[in-house]
Amino acid sequence: MSQFHSVSSRPSPALQAYVIELGEDQIGLVSRRADERDFTFIAASSAFRALEGQRFATPGAAESAARRLARQPRHSPLRLAS
Repeated sequence: MSQFHSVSSRPSPALQAYVIELGEDQIGLVSRRADERDFTFIAASSAFRALEGQRFATPGAAESAARRLARQPRHSPLRLAS
């Protein structure tokens, strides 16, 4: 299971941001300002561009959506060396 990593080293009431990882790959991040209810996804990989700008209630919900996208046959974003 992946972990969420806070982008900032200290808590900030003005902004929350978390890196979204699948395995060892950083595929995007989610962020929200203090006045926002949901997190907005920002893709770090073109394979996850379909999620760009989508809003999620939690970082975990964004990760779940990324996992579903990665399982689709036409999207093979994670190519691991053998």
